Amino acid sequence: MTASNIAILAEDSLQRLGERRLLNFEGEWVTNAQTMNRARRLQAAFAELGAGKGDIVALCMVNHPLVYPVFQGIFRTGAAAVPVMFQLSEAELRYVLEDTQAAGVVTDSFNREKVLAACAGVESVRWIAVLDAPGQQTSPLEHSLRALLETPAATELADIGCDQLAMLLYTSGTTGRPKGAMLTHRNLISSAEQGQEAGEVDRIESPRRSISAMPMAHIFGVGVMNSGYLQPERLADGFMVQHVWFDPERFMAGIEEHRCHSMPTVPTMLSLILNHPKVNDYDLTSLEDVVCGASPLPVEVAKTFMERYGCRVREIYGMTESTGMGSANRLSDPYRPGSAGRPYAATEVRVVSAEEESPETEQANHLSLPAGTAGEIVLRGESVMKGYLNRPEATQEAIQDGWLHTGDIGYLDEDGFLFIVDRKKDMIIRGGENIYPAEIESVFYEHGAVAEAAVVGVPDPIYGERVVAFVVLAPSLRVKPGVLEGFVAERLMKIKVPSHIEYVAALPKSGVGKILRRELREMAAEQQ
Repeated sequence: MTASNIAILAEDSLQRLGERRLLNFEGEWVTNAQTMNRARRLQAAFAELGAGKGDIVALCMVNHPLVYPVFQGIFRTGAAAVPVMFQLSEAELRYVLEDTQAAGVVTDSFNREKVLAACAGVESVRWIAVLDAPGQQTSPLEHSLRALLETPAATELADIGCDQLAMLLYTSGTTGRPKGAMLTHRNLISSAEQGQEAGEVDRIESPRRSISAMPMAHIFGVGVMNSGYLQPERLADGFMVQHVWFDPERFMAGIEEHRCHSMPTVPTMLSLILNHPKVNDYDLTSLEDVVCGASPLPVEVAKTFMERYGCRVREIYGMTESTGMGSANRLSDPYRPGSAGRPYAATEVRVVSAEEESPETEQANHLSLPAGTAGEIVLRGESVMKGYLNRPEATQEAIQDGWLHTGDIGYLDEDGFLFIVDRKKDMIIRGGENIYPAEIESVFYEHGAVAEAAVVGVPDPIYGERVVAFVVLAPSLRVKPGVLEGFVAERLMKIKVPSHIEYVAALPKSGVGKILRRELREMAAEQQ
């Protein structure tokens, strides 16, 4: 392991690389030295507020250059960070604060009112630091984050072990009540090292310019931050163009202006770019490496993007509970349509029986299935979480004999490449037949009029479940009644054909672009 904790990793990186440009944030340049100076000041400020070993500090901010110093400031005190998506409701945020017994919250003017309301009555919260709060301070708990940055910088780090809790990341709640995945410094560093290996940094000859609108307070953004600390000297002049949030046209303009080589994305972002009415107004041909994760990537979307811009779209697979690790395609690997690539360097991947386990069959069900046979994906390695906070039973269910059960269905081919079929809990069982929504959605994406598609199962009194599709059409396009139905019916066996297609303006999504199928199932059930 490169360092014993993330704070030391960041310090070592600055010493090794010297001051360099780190971010271009909405036109403002930020260096690694500026970021570290702010982190040291926030460490001292947070410590004065009482943050230390054993404490948890929540972070609820939209993307901003201070997000990384806030993370580091928390880590350096020995406390753990719990980043939460700014889209969370007041009730959802209060749930996280109560579940973690958070000692403090760092937020901004955009989220201030919600945070203040969520903290009301939560006895553990002793302070709130607010960036650019408007008007008068209304709560005695409030502190100005700008004022805290005037605190003299700390000169020593807390004693932080590699297996100490560094971060709590809450699952999106797409399949139930969110749970806090406990990630250690070892987990985060291993994830960063594996990300560097999968990105084949050793093969890159010149500095890379990347662009991102991913939430900096999500596992994807945290991974980008930590991987940056491992940048080799010869690539030190590379930088990240960071946007507050994803606006397709502004994002395309950013790629063109900075001639960006790479970008982390989710499938929704690629679809929105491809279907944007001004897509031909911007030159995106500088793109070489597009990394796509968080949800299954339709093959047609990947192929179209690669053909249009001459780049490589590399699908990756991982989850919060494995610090984002699972599998990844490498640029040196030939493109395999639909594959999420090979396992990361320090991660083992198996595909095992997806049947419900009993104590007698548990050990047998951890045996790998033959190549090409679909089953549940299980993971093992240094990046797998310690467990779920306050959820021992859920932890025992998720981690069995050292293997993390992902709840995802997939298979490994003869060469060890992973293919994701669908989520175990999203699988539709109709008349005893297992139906995977991703298979049906991929057929919809083959039709030129479809911008996005999502398929869910709803109860059926005769067959158990029936298939319902939700479709977003590409801008300014219409299809005649029955056309899409016929298109899909020609390409699928009858039992998989949706009984109804609902045309919608947009699909409900989480903060990182995951389709919220639970909401779609509720919508479909109401329309029965």
